[in-house]
Amino acid sequence: MRIEREAFSAHATALNVLARLRREGFQAVVAGGAVRDCLLGHPVRELDIATEAAAHEIVALFNGRRVEEVGRSFPLVLVDGVEVATFRGDSLKEDLLRRDLTFNAMAWCPETLTVIDPWGGVDDLAARVVRFTGDPLARIEEDPLRLLRAARFVAELPGSMAETSLGAMRERADAVNGVAPERIHHEILKAMAGETPSLFFETLRKGGLLVYLFPEMLKSVGHDGGFHHDETVWEHMMMATDAISPKFPLLRLAMALHDVAKPQCVDMGKNGIRFLDHEKKGEPLVDDYLERLGFSNHQRAFVSKIVRHHMRRIDADTTPKAVRRILRDLNDSDLPWRDWMRGVIADGKANRKKKGGYSLAEIRLMVRAVYTETSPKQKGAFSLAHLAVSGHDLITQVGIPQGPQVGIVLKALLDKVIETPELNEKEALLKEAAKLSEMDQSMPPAARVAKPR
Repeated sequence: MRIEREAFSAHATALNVLARLRREGFQAVVAGGAVRDCLLGHPVRELDIATEAAAHEIVALFNGRRVEEVGRSFPLVLVDGVEVATFRGDSLKEDLLRRDLTFNAMAWCPETLTVIDPWGGVDDLAARVVRFTGDPLARIEEDPLRLLRAARFVAELPGSMAETSLGAMRERADAVNGVAPERIHHEILKAMAGETPSLFFETLRKGGLLVYLFPEMLKSVGHDGGFHHDETVWEHMMMATDAISPKFPLLRLAMALHDVAKPQCVDMGKNGIRFLDHEKKGEPLVDDYLERLGFSNHQRAFVSKIVRHHMRRIDADTTPKAVRRILRDLNDSDLPWRDWMRGVIADGKANRKKKGGYSLAEIRLMVRAVYTETSPKQKGAFSLAHLAVSGHDLITQVGIPQGPQVGIVLKALLDKVIETPELNEKEALLKEAAKLSEMDQSMPPAARVAKPR
């Protein structure tokens, strides 16, 4: 297999570093992902160089350039931003052996322009097969994160695991417990940006990893999807995941988990299985998963709130008032309505009984309903920021004492405006706030909204 130099022409700095090493008598090649991506026809993001030169020799050779030693597990030097790694072992062959997957264990020689491929990576790429190099158990033991990396590449290609590698994955799946959460989190998000993210979860399932990462998901495998679906719960979640654009990896993860609580919410209705409140029970379950796996508070909130609100719908029978309530609840959850709607559309698409999900006309209806209520021409409000009065107004013009009562009254006013958008005028809302305050004074202390003035 041959790769012409022009394939890497966008990386002139790296090629210059490579040429300098070779001129000084060191064996040096382009290794790893750049070769793989080039053979796949993907954009080559960066060139990583592997060389027999030791780290101190690299530093000395490029004295005067921007040089930084960064390697921890093995010697790695950045030269003007280019990664230059010393061979792991005594030779290039040994270095390639110790890499994780066959198609990541290839190198390119700048003199012969040929691909060095000791483990059959070229053939595995052509067949879309993910295979550990050499002894798969040894590769996993060297770094258990490779369990997740292998599953991620299945989603990215898309492809499948070689049977021997899948067997090794099953044998040592428990090793994932020793991987730092932040590394797991990073790998999951990269998998969600792959071409077919459902294959990541399928590989976790077949490889015995799912029980250590998302155990409740296993209960959805083969589980009846209920009378609204012709597919199982697992199949539905996987279809919904793939129905989201790769531009939204976190939303893909949310859709992979959106029905995770269904098996524990089974209710036998007169028409068959229902899953009462599965979205409510799923929210804390998903949040716990993501906290354990190193996701940030913001990421956890986004995913769990998508799960919480995925059953909300807008159709021809939905009133403007109901649309405003949905927008209010999404706003309270700090959830952009566009992301929520993408999830709703994917949820519908992942339903074999609906045969394609929502029509274009139905999607336009949903979008139009939201745009109508969010238009600047509308007096209505679905968040406190949209109200014609502020907390300061309530304190200075109504006389409500500063404190939590101000927020309570504002929320009460928002509820009234959701019911009657025309009420969202400053004078009208001040009068309503005064009424709430007066009513409050006549109530027992425990039931009061605001303290007496």
